[in-house]
Amino acid sequence: MKKRSYTPIFFLLISLFGCQKESNPVQSPELSDFILGGVRVGEPAFLLTHPKSKSSGTFSFKTSDTSMITIQENLVIIRKNGTCVITAIQQEAEGFRKDSIKATLVISPRLAPMLTGFVIPDKKVTDPPFILTSLKSNSNGEITFRSNNAAVAVVTGSLITIKGAGKAIITAYQAQSGIYSAYSISADLFVTDALIAETLTDVDGNVYKTVKLGNQTWMMENLRTAHYRDKTPIQNVIGNSDWSTQSSGAYCTYNNNPELGKTYGFLYNWYAVNNNHQLAPQGWHIPTNAEWNVLYDYIGGDRYSGSKIQESGVSHWIDDTGASNSTKFTGLPGGKRNGNGTYENLSYNAYWWTNTTNSTGTAQYYNLYVKGYIEVAESFKNLGYSIRCIKD
Repeated sequence: MKKRSYTPIFFLLISLFGCQKESNPVQSPELSDFILGGVRVGEPAFLLTHPKSKSSGTFSFKTSDTSMITIQENLVIIRKNGTCVITAIQQEAEGFRKDSIKATLVISPRLAPMLTGFVIPDKKVTDPPFILTSLKSNSNGEITFRSNNAAVAVVTGSLITIKGAGKAIITAYQAQSGIYSAYSISADLFVTDALIAETLTDVDGNVYKTVKLGNQTWMMENLRTAHYRDKTPIQNVIGNSDWSTQSSGAYCTYNNNPELGKTYGFLYNWYAVNNNHQLAPQGWHIPTNAEWNVLYDYIGGDRYSGSKIQESGVSHWIDDTGASNSTKFTGLPGGKRNGNGTYENLSYNAYWWTNTTNSTGTAQYYNLYVKGYIEVAESFKNLGYSIRCIKD
C-alpha cells in the first residue's frame, strides 16, 4: 500500500495563516493632546475636543462621576463641584485598534458675589419712605430685602417704611446666578425720635437743652454747675497735687481754663457724683450704669454705635469720622483729668461718670472715642470726668 504524504498541506496552512497576519495589521492610533482646563459650577455647557489620533475611528466619551457632570455625545453639562475623570474612547477603524485616553476635569464651586456699598443712613421717625439704592454686586442674581424688626421698619420690595424708633437689621439676599452663589449682607438701620424736650436750669442759672430718646430724657450738654442743688459750693481744685489727694467732691475746668468749661462743661471727681444725689439739678440725677446701658442698646447695642451720640464735624472733635449725631445727644470730647492732676484727651475722648460702683472700690464710666467707639469701663474715683444728667 502506497504511503500518503501530508507535507504540502501542512506548508499550505502555514502559508495561509502567515498571509492573513500580514494582511490585517492592528496599529495604535497614538491618542494624545486630550487636556481639560478648569471649569466652575454655573458655567454653561461646553464641547469636548477630540484628542489627536492617527485613526479615523469615531469617538465617544464617558465620565467617572455622573453626579458631577453628564455628557451628551461631546457636550458636557456641569452639575456640581469636585474632580472627575473623562475618558475619550475611539473605536477601531482602518487597521487601527480601539483605544482610549483619560483627562482630569476639576470643577470649582460657585463664587460668593461681591456685595458692597450697603449702608443705610440714620433716619428719624418722621422721615418718609425711601428706596434702598446703594447696594452693588458683580452678580445679576435677584436681590430681595428683609427687616428683622417690623416695629422699626418694614420692607416692600426695595422700599423701606419707618414705623418707629429703634434699630432694625436690613438684610439683602441675592439669589444664585451663573457662577455666583446665593449670598446675603446686612446693614443697620437706626431710627430715632430725637425729640427736643424742655430746657433745664441748674442752681447756677445755667440753661441746658434736653432730648427725649425712647423712654429716657437726657441733657444735650455736659453739666457745668459749681454748686450742689442745695447751693453748697463744690470745691474747685486747681493744683495737681491737691487734686491727687482729694477725697471729697471737687470739680475743675480742662487745663483750669474757664472758657473751655463753658464749651465742654466741668470735670468732676466721683466724690461729687456721690454727694447724696445733690450734684444733678432738681428732678434729675446722675445715670446709673443700667440707665446708660439702656441708651447704649437704643443706639445699636455695640461699641461702634457711638457716632449716633457724637457731635458731627470738627468744631470740637479732632477729626471727622462720619459721626451722625442722629440722636441729638451731641457728645463733646471734654477730655479728662487724671488721678495725678494732669489733663489729657481734649478733642479725642468724651468720658461720662455713671453713679455705679464696683466691688473693687472703683466706679464705672462710659468712654466715647473720636472714631465713634463707645464702651463702659471702670476707674478710680479721683479722676475727673464729664457729667450728663438724666431726668427722674
